[in-house]
Amino acid sequence: MTLYSHYPDRTALFEASVRREMERIEQAQGLHRHDTATPFIDQLRAFGLGIMFFLTSRPAIDFYNVVAGELRRHEDLARAFYDLGPGRTRANLAALLNAGVRSKQLKKLDPHIAAEELFGLWQGFTNFQFSLGIDIDATRADLSARVERGVRIFMLAYGAKPVHSRLR
Repeated sequence: MTLYSHYPDRTALFEASVRREMERIEQAQGLHRHDTATPFIDQLRAFGLGIMFFLTSRPAIDFYNVVAGELRRHEDLARAFYDLGPGRTRANLAALLNAGVRSKQLKKLDPHIAAEELFGLWQGFTNFQFSLGIDIDATRADLSARVERGVRIFMLAYGAKPVHSRLR
């Protein structure tokens, strides 16, 4: 019996593997830790650190490198991967940012655009570096500082209150 016999087709097998990976990603994002008792800025840091350490882990890099070629050949798989993976991460971050607006920590914003901007501050060019195997150790060593810089810049742009009083 092969692995394929448990799934009706390749798309179902692929979606199951992406869903499994997404569970790990969401655990890394710390979504279960987001509550009103945790300061919003700490929730942003936790999300950023969790997702960046996950995405720069060897298993995540290997997973993406294995599926990348397949994704380019199959548009339906590419869409499923995006929706279940990066799209869901964007939605999770947008929901966190929306909570920041509701709690008056952030100015009114489009949460999906702001999520993309914040994620870009965190990620920068790391996806290229890691897919090419360049400066992996140095980049991983700088992740905490990278996330902190991203949060600071983001809060300068979108924070509802003066930044200096909320940032370490």
